[in-house]
Amino acid sequence: MTTSSLNTATEEGTAPPLKDIRRWFGLSKLRYGMLAACILAQTATILITWPLWQVREAPVHLPAIDLPQIPFGVAILATLLLTLVRPRIGWCVHVAALLLSFVFDQFRTQPQVIANAILMAAALDDHGLRVVRWFLASLWCWAGLHKLLSPDWFTFNAWSITTSLGLDPSQFGELVGWGVGLGELTVGLLAIFWPRGASIPAVLMHVGIALFLTPLAHNWNYSVIPWNLCVAVVGGWVMWTVSPRLPQFRAEWIAAVLLLLYPAGFYVGWVDHGIASVLYSGGIPDGLITTESGSEYIDGWGDLRVPFPNERRLLRQYFARSAPVGAKLHIADTRTLLGDLYYVKRADGQIEEITQAQFFASAPGVVAGIALDDQYTVFRLGNDGATMLKRAVDAPIYAVQIDPSVYQPEMLPLLARLHNLEQLNLAGCPVTDEELARLPILPKLQGIGLANTTVTDVGLQTLLRQPKLDYVEGEGSAITSEGMAEFLERRSNEIGND
Repeated sequence: MTTSSLNTATEEGTAPPLKDIRRWFGLSKLRYGMLAACILAQTATILITWPLWQVREAPVHLPAIDLPQIPFGVAILATLLLTLVRPRIGWCVHVAALLLSFVFDQFRTQPQVIANAILMAAALDDHGLRVVRWFLASLWCWAGLHKLLSPDWFTFNAWSITTSLGLDPSQFGELVGWGVGLGELTVGLLAIFWPRGASIPAVLMHVGIALFLTPLAHNWNYSVIPWNLCVAVVGGWVMWTVSPRLPQFRAEWIAAVLLLLYPAGFYVGWVDHGIASVLYSGGIPDGLITTESGSEYIDGWGDLRVPFPNERRLLRQYFARSAPVGAKLHIADTRTLLGDLYYVKRADGQIEEITQAQFFASAPGVVAGIALDDQYTVFRLGNDGATMLKRAVDAPIYAVQIDPSVYQPEMLPLLARLHNLEQLNLAGCPVTDEELARLPILPKLQGIGLANTTVTDVGLQTLLRQPKLDYVEGEGSAITSEGMAEFLERRSNEIGND
């Protein structure tokens, strides 16, 4: 090997023969092939989601800065073409164009688009290769951790995936949940400590995800299929090629630590879930708008073929830009450190945060709000055998009946997330006064059935905490007529004082 060829050797391995260097627009054939794979994936993603990159009437744009809207689709495809012929300059221009498009519409901050652009950096030079290693390690570790930490994942999400695989979710749902979460976390840890060991599992995992999303199984979210195939190819190559050593320089240490830790900010609302590797695990905020004509769940899809970027600020922005005056918004957020939010759109067009009580109340020109039912609660209660009633398919749950044969005291605290509950029937259940005291405050509860229970006057008085409760069926229970009379008198006095 000549001195000149020795000087071109990279830290990641032996350099290609000198005749191959700069043959493909400044990159070796292999690197250029990886770049082309990323560009192909990004092009396919843009084309699948083409209306997202155009000016549209609905759903409304979500600009970071309110500017006159312009289309970005053709311009972004042009930057990809530039990247093919001038890789480094083209990549910089492509990233800049994407960021600018996000300023015009944050609906476009889809994780697959962002990740495709980051993967391109691995093909440009060894610095990019190492950074992408830590990006993928973070992606896989946190995709698994978010699932393992999410009650939503181990209930309806894992069950839905298990059903799509043709398996009985009651038998295999939990196994699939643990398997997927631990599998992703394991691949991420391998990327940190033994990247070559992560290469083949990463390929198998992402090819499997791509196949799962096709009509062969789940038949859903086609826009992420190109990205998953790209990660299988480019991610597998990165893990096989990159040096297995831990960072040697301060800059790489900083990049690695930041990439591995920043997704934790999702749990306190500092980092958007789209860039925090929250992938199918649930636990993200949801929004429901109530108007005079009904309710609207804030969603995406349709012609855009992508989900709504469910962030609290974007849910508020969508509400402010699309809802009529007098409408209300409920943002349901199950993160432990963040609570639910309630808003009304005032006559001047501004939105105002309000209390839960104000949300459910009506006023002239202001609708009474409808809150979101928590999917985890619905799943748990349904799986435990409770009967839940709706007035229409898309309406909220207004009544719950728990049969004595399936009653468990742990079911009562779950009702806290059924905000629209008006009736609860516990007739015949072995519910005690102490257990009834655990019933959370239900802002719309009007009636409760306690017939043939052991509930006494003591338990009945704990129900005075329920602000709207005015009917108790206590026949056959241990509630005395005097206790019932006292309850009704106190409730009547409270209503009179209001």
